[in-house]
Amino acid sequence: MRKTLVLLVLLVLAAPVAALPAGLTAAAGDGTLSVEDGRGTLTLQARGGVIGRLERGTITIFDLTPEDANDPVVFGDDQPVAFVGETGIRYRGVGIRYRLIGGNFRIVINGRGIDVSAVGKGTGTIRGETVLPGLYSLDGADCRKEPTSCEPLPEVAKSFRLGREAKEKNANSGRSGSD
Repeated sequence: MRKTLVLLVLLVLAAPVAALPAGLTAAAGDGTLSVEDGRGTLTLQARGGVIGRLERGTITIFDLTPEDANDPVVFGDDQPVAFVGETGIRYRGVGIRYRLIGGNFRIVINGRGIDVSAVGKGTGTIRGETVLPGLYSLDGADCRKEPTSCEPLPEVAKSFRLGREAKEKNANSGRSGSD
């Protein structure tokens, strides 16, 4: 009886851990962004999740839903933070790690060694430096695992859409044949 109870408790505790990766995967209509060792500037305004690392530079996070329970998590900023507007915080330093899960946010990353994995819906811009710009992929490969499937960050700022809106998805679902 005691072994059964211990086993049952372990299963109950393991269930949320097993479900966690599924919660961070792309839902219907969500888009993905992968940036590997980027040098330049990335701006993303979205609803979803972002995790990443910045070797050296600044990251400014605007929490567009400050009343919700989803607060940004930032580690490694070795300079004093600066407050930008009503909901923005600018972090600077070396070896910054960050995570934004849920809620609406706007994030501006400027520096080198930009590593980003994002899932959600929104818009953004990306621009790389001329020398060693790094790689990125939209709705495609993980640039860390499949670098040959990714493109260099563009020298001229490029706008992009992350994911599709429900209207777009419904409008495109009635199509037949190939494009």
